[in-house]
Amino acid sequence: MKKTLKHLVLAAVTFAGLQAAAQAQQSLLWEISGNGLEKPSYIFGTIHMICNEDYIMTPVIRKTLSNAGAFYAEINFADGDAMADMQTSLIAQTPLSKRVDAKRYQELKTLLKETVNIDISTLENVSDAGIASLITFKSFPCAEYKMYEVELLQSAIAQNKELGGLETVKEQLVLMEKSMDMEAIIKMLHELKKEGFENTRQMVRLYQSGNVDNLLDFMNKSSYMDETVSHEMLTKRNHEWIAKMPAIMKKQSTFFAVGAAHLGGNEGVLRLLNAEGYEVKPVNIH
Repeated sequence: MKKTLKHLVLAAVTFAGLQAAAQAQQSLLWEISGNGLEKPSYIFGTIHMICNEDYIMTPVIRKTLSNAGAFYAEINFADGDAMADMQTSLIAQTPLSKRVDAKRYQELKTLLKETVNIDISTLENVSDAGIASLITFKSFPCAEYKMYEVELLQSAIAQNKELGGLETVKEQLVLMEKSMDMEAIIKMLHELKKEGFENTRQMVRLYQSGNVDNLLDFMNKSSYMDETVSHEMLTKRNHEWIAKMPAIMKKQSTFFAVGAAHLGGNEGVLRLLNAEGYEVKPVNIH
């Protein structure tokens, strides 16, 4: 579990024609050009972890990253101090048995054992964010998996690219504290108990299809993803990233990698970029 936790480091467009066109085009990799850019940049939708057999990494994706001057993920995973902060955040200041009342503790204990076969005593000093992350890992029907951000980062480092993040670790930790509390964790476990691996399999199928709009709709139907959480985790961050991306892209061609659910929808990154005057078009990755 320690190794798993260590590696976790987890305005609407009004033109109807544009919306229809975006929904008709499916891809995980998109080219961003125009609006004064000397060279195009690219944005790739990731799924933060995935079973080895479902992992997609084609020569087109590799070549696109190779041709870019910089690699930006949601956070800069190469920042040692930031990663130390991330690991520290997985340790709870208050023991789990004292963070929840006796009734909730018993419910959590039963759910953890029945759904992911985890003894609650091993999580006594793990934060809510750490518990949520571990459950996410356990929701995948495999023992061997890959993390896109880690794989892409390793390639970017080997190619001596400039590295960066669209937000800080501290900003992401604040988000986790707001969104992934114990109530959300228990909802996740109830959903996992009811659906088993099927929700994860469906999410992966949608991801592999490149249909980012349908993937967003699916994510928003999760039991813990109410309107407030969706705004905080997706919409709000999309707008914040859009405010930062132009300066990064103007400096040099950049390969951005963010969760694929951020790409779709009227307030997703793709349509927000288009609304800012950029041409955004899908890249055939096969």
